[in-house]
Amino acid sequence: MTRPAAQGPRDLTEVVPGTRVETPDGTCYVVSREYPVTYRYGGGPLEEARSTAGATLAALARDEGLSGLTLDRACFLDTETTGLAGGTGTHVFLVGLGAFEGDFFRVEQFFMEDYDREPALLSALEERLQAFEAVVTFNGKAFDLPLIETRFILSRRRPPLRERPHLDLLAASRRLWGLRLESCRLAALEEAVLGESRVGDVPGWLVPQHYFAYLRTQDAWYLRPVFEHNRLDVLSLLALTGQAARRFESFLTRPPGEDDLDPLDLLALARLYRSVGFLEPAVRCYEACLGAGPAEEIDRVGLELIRLLRRLRRTHEAMAVATRLADGHPPRVWALVELSKDLEHRLRDYDRALAVVDRALGLLTEVPGSALPGGPARPSARPPVREDSLLPALEWRRDRLLRRRRGGRRVRAPRRPSEATCPEAMVIAPRPPE
Repeated sequence: MTRPAAQGPRDLTEVVPGTRVETPDGTCYVVSREYPVTYRYGGGPLEEARSTAGATLAALARDEGLSGLTLDRACFLDTETTGLAGGTGTHVFLVGLGAFEGDFFRVEQFFMEDYDREPALLSALEERLQAFEAVVTFNGKAFDLPLIETRFILSRRRPPLRERPHLDLLAASRRLWGLRLESCRLAALEEAVLGESRVGDVPGWLVPQHYFAYLRTQDAWYLRPVFEHNRLDVLSLLALTGQAARRFESFLTRPPGEDDLDPLDLLALARLYRSVGFLEPAVRCYEACLGAGPAEEIDRVGLELIRLLRRLRRTHEAMAVATRLADGHPPRVWALVELSKDLEHRLRDYDRALAVVDRALGLLTEVPGSALPGGPARPSARPPVREDSLLPALEWRRDRLLRRRRGGRRVRAPRRPSEATCPEAMVIAPRPPE
């Protein structure tokens, strides 16, 4: 951050051209830049995200307040602050707002020239934010909006965004790409999802130092990369919204709108569909993932698909998936257990269920390890059930089936059975909630 030699401090209007807007609380420096909606950023034109349906926005945000809105009535917000810790001692000195206006996407940046200009910044923001019915951020629920709300409260003003529907793209990105990507930072998503790579960009953790250097020297040279960083953040918010919406809508129709998706992205999308109640698209996603791999996730995918098909009362399809996995290489005992459950409890076919259990018992002794999920478990996953605990469970199930086939008295499992004794013991423990 070494400033090149110069005659003296450079004026703000020279380095970052803008205007000083009069407010009831003083002047606020505002920089504005317009992009035609045909401007390409993040793999497509900016207008691509404009047509995103409100139902898609609501599903991505898990906020029904967005269901009746479009992005024409939303603002894309990003802040630069004097620190990353938050709290009352952290000031917001730059707020970038992006919004569609006719055939343009306009990025406005509201800048606090010194600490005593904060009332003017808040006043200008308050007036501008009244035009929007929703807000889109990246990690805004945890960082940007709480900081803005704190500054408004400390100034005895009503926070303007408190009741607005909110799409936080960090949460949505983790659900869509978090299984494949090691990091869901905005910079990582720009490279992996948007295909954008910033050259010479100032890191976010250095932004406060640039602002403090400007306050000390009154040289606006320090602010040029900060304004550029903020402007690109706002553009990335719009482009990422478009990509997230496109990905979410890709399996809503048959055939899918996107081909050659990474299997881990397919699994993440299936889980998102399932969590928001889009069950038929979830089935299509799971089926596509089951055919594409990866090998270490096949057991998880198969088990989740079987349970979803049962939820939809499509027992025969669930049994077909279980049979396919049980007959695979290597054979999977857990799939035989799932198949026996459907035969016993749904079809009441005790003879076939008994044959399946006998086959599972045989595999346990002939093919060690066939009961466990293939591949290494992820650190976040619960450990799979031990193979030696499955054997007593299968034997218990076999004895019950024999009694049922003879027409004997129905046997109930203990109220709180252990994995070591209960035939209903989980063969594969589910992943923790996302």
